Amino acid sequence: MKSIIQSVALAASISLGATTLNAASAPDFNLRNLRGERVNLKALLAKGPVLLDFWATYCKPCVKAMPKLQKIHEKYGKSGLTVLGVNVDGPRGQNRVKPFLRARKVSFPIALDSDSAVMRRMQVNVLPTTLLITADGEIALRQVGYNSKNADLLLAAVEALFPDAGADVEAKTDASADQ
Repeated sequence: MKSIIQSVALAASISLGATTLNAASAPDFNLRNLRGERVNLKALLAKGPVLLDFWATYCKPCVKAMPKLQKIHEKYGKSGLTVLGVNVDGPRGQNRVKPFLRARKVSFPIALDSDSAVMRRMQVNVLPTTLLITADGEIALRQVGYNSKNADLLLAAVEALFPDAGADVEAKTDASADQ
């Protein structure tokens, strides 16, 4: 399974340059979500892989990436993937986050990195940056920026982790079309 992700990531890094494989382990973190509850990476990884997306409300490519992340959350969340948005708007911009998400119908969880400490620990320098972290804590895929090509590569890497989830969706679609 891990070799499939590495192959996808390597192919992506060669073709786009914006997607890279980073064999390093993801550092643990504790952040607060929008309800004030603690979010811990280690606890999330105990449930399965995690897709971290560092974003801000003022970042136009971040806004463009939201629908694709929402679709990944809807399709793979029940299979064990946690999609977690990490907002880095800072303390002054945090009051814009909830209305922003509500207007875009984003339902995946959001954590607040108000001082960008986690962003720095994860070596994120550009928004958006998306990290696919395997259940064993390895960063399998790092995408910097957003465009349709790297969105498709991200989806392929997630699908490689959950090959049966796509088949379930297709089977349900086929079954409903038969009725």
